Amino acid sequence: MTASGEPRIIMHVDMDAFFAAIEQRNNPDLRGKPVIVGGPPSSRGVVSTCSYEARQYGVHSAMPIAQAARLCPDGIFLTVDPSAYSFAARQIKVIFLRFAPSVEMVSVDEAFIDITGTLQRHPSPREVALQIKRTIYREIGITCSVGIGPNKLIAKLGSGLEKPDGLTIIFGEDIEKRLYPLPVGRLWGVGPVTEKYLTSKGIKTIGDLARVDAQRLRRELGVKGVYLAGRARGVDDSIVLDDNSRPDEKSISHEYTFERDTSDLNQIHATILALTEKVVVRMQKGEWLAGTVALRVRFSDFKTITRQKAIREPTDELHSIFLTVRGLLPSEDVVLQGVRLVGVRVSHLVHRSVPGQSELFDCPISSKYRNLSDTIKQLRDKFGDAIITRAGTRIVGR
Repeated sequence: MTASGEPRIIMHVDMDAFFAAIEQRNNPDLRGKPVIVGGPPSSRGVVSTCSYEARQYGVHSAMPIAQAARLCPDGIFLTVDPSAYSFAARQIKVIFLRFAPSVEMVSVDEAFIDITGTLQRHPSPREVALQIKRTIYREIGITCSVGIGPNKLIAKLGSGLEKPDGLTIIFGEDIEKRLYPLPVGRLWGVGPVTEKYLTSKGIKTIGDLARVDAQRLRRELGVKGVYLAGRARGVDDSIVLDDNSRPDEKSISHEYTFERDTSDLNQIHATILALTEKVVVRMQKGEWLAGTVALRVRFSDFKTITRQKAIREPTDELHSIFLTVRGLLPSEDVVLQGVRLVGVRVSHLVHRSVPGQSELFDCPISSKYRNLSDTIKQLRDKFGDAIITRAGTRIVGR
């Protein structure tokens, strides 16, 4: 609901096989053929994306190129063209802004759009979506899939239900009907490890998770279990964060772009530590505790991924947050393709003064690191942020 009580209408637009679609648009001879973008068959990289023709062979994003070549020997393997994809993405955002001012580009090929206030100019949400789809196809030459719902969670789930070139609208009773039968791993926020744990407990679908007793989830998964149960029921109050409406201290983040793309894990880990420390300094100044941490990674081909994880106990402790963020880094094989940017974000912030926080969760913070963090904070409060620099952060940028 908006501040005035008006129901929100959120759209998620996801380009269909974006990189491959741009390649097929630029070279019509590739249309209808299995196109695999990522590098030559002999390379050590991974698949950035592939056309739907290649997916019929079992090829998918993030798969090693060598494996894709075995599955699809007749595939057409292309290196990435970042400038072409970035140019198309900018054109697409301009199209979105013609229809609504609140546009949040999640990555180069997907976006959330808040169309709540646009219906004075359009007869229905479906008509807005159809006009956007037609405009993108006419001006960019590719298709997209659209999900529409009362929040970002439902819209994103919806956009993936009828790919490619799909349009799914989910409100009211349709939320249970369309979402509850889906595998629990489709839920935004459920990663492979959590999915494996939930299925081992007999929780195989989103509906199963929505029906589980909240106290049981709290016992077994802590705050993350309660959070995921709410999401399974379609609860999501997050707003569309356009360039002008990012709220202060709803989340805290820092990013770093390397001078040259790097696959040096030591440099990447050190950068993540430095960014985490910057985030923690801001958290401690505002007396915030983080409930969720996230890592953003942009690769050499401009493909960007964001992974996040809920923390069982909200914390501002650097060591705990850093280890959690570092654990979100993709495998070494994926990193070897080259990293352009990394970012660290904390969200679901809880103020330290909120009563009962220490009793809400089970997992105790290490007193060793807690005492160290408190000591560092006291020194910085007295002498300034630069008084202490952790040794592990000093190689950033070398």
